[in-house]
Order: sequence, then C-alpha cells, then structure tokens
Amino acid sequence: MRPRDIQLHRNILRTLERQYDCALMNNVNRGLYVECLIASALDAHLPWLDGEDWAPWDLELCNRHIEVKQSAAMQPWHKRVEARTRPSFSIKASSGYWTRDGDWVAEPGRKADIYVFAWHDEKRLAEVDHRCTDQWRFFVIATRDLPEGQNTISLSSLASICDDVGYADLKTTMSQTMRGLS
Repeated sequence: MRPRDIQLHRNILRTLERQYDCALMNNVNRGLYVECLIASALDAHLPWLDGEDWAPWDLELCNRHIEVKQSAAMQPWHKRVEARTRPSFSIKASSGYWTRDGDWVAEPGRKADIYVFAWHDEKRLAEVDHRCTDQWRFFVIATRDLPEGQNTISLSSLASICDDVGYADLKTTMSQTMRGLS
C-alpha cells in the first residue's frame, strides 16, 4: 500500500471514530449505528452493505423484512439546551420502492413485515451514551399491528401496543414476533 493510501485510510478511520465513537451521535449517524446494533443482536443482514442504499427495509432476517426507527431524548445540541424531545416515529406508508437494478416500483404501502422502534431515554448529560446498549429500549411490532393510515406513532402509543424490551431480550422478542406472522 502506498503512503498516500495509508494516510487516506487513517483519515477515514478517524472520521468514522469521530462520528460513531461518541456519547451523543447526530440523527443520521445514530440511525446507522442503531441499524448495526439491532443487526448484531439479531444476526440479521443489512441490505445496504450490499449496495442497496435505498432498500425498502433496513434489515433482513429469515426472509422477513425489518424496518428500524430510532429516536433519543438527548441530542448533540442538548449540551447547551435542555432536552425537550417528544418521541415520535414515522410509520408513513411509502408510494413505492427502488429495486436493486434501479427500477422504481410504484407499490404503495409499508414494505417491512416487522418494525423495531429504538428509544434512548437517558436525559442526564453526564450519563447519556448512545453507544451503551443498556440505555436503549426496543419496541418490536408486526407491521399489521400498526395503525392503518397513520403517518407517525408516539412512544406512548407504542407502549399501548406492546411492551418494550432491553437489548439482551431483543432476539427472543423478535423470534416471538416472527412466529406470530406465520
């Protein structure tokens, strides 16, 4: 490897470390991080690793499609402003999707079989760490159990549909939800 290539790789690694190895991640980086976090817990496949950046779902597990939504009480700008996040997640049906070949399929609806909603509730600045799996709560819901025609869902509405689970119980809960789809 040429010295110039080595320096490029070092710069890329430093950039990734700066974006992902921090207690408070921004929304975009945290979204990718949570997808990887959940994929690791479930031994699931991330379609975007194969170049499907616009896949109509975020994870694949046992031929089931999983959509991941996430939010956090503390955001990077809360270092200077009190946290006032009112958690709500988009569940809006799409008008269609892009195929791997780059074709648009105009097929309205939700494309995933299951939704996993991840909520990071820690509000104490000295304690918050988006990298800490114990600080995340997960709501696993079969898509058919989400309200029809609704574009968003609040945390309290999620709690009325299903119980939240910690990272350690995510795989078991997903397995139970998948069995319920059969």
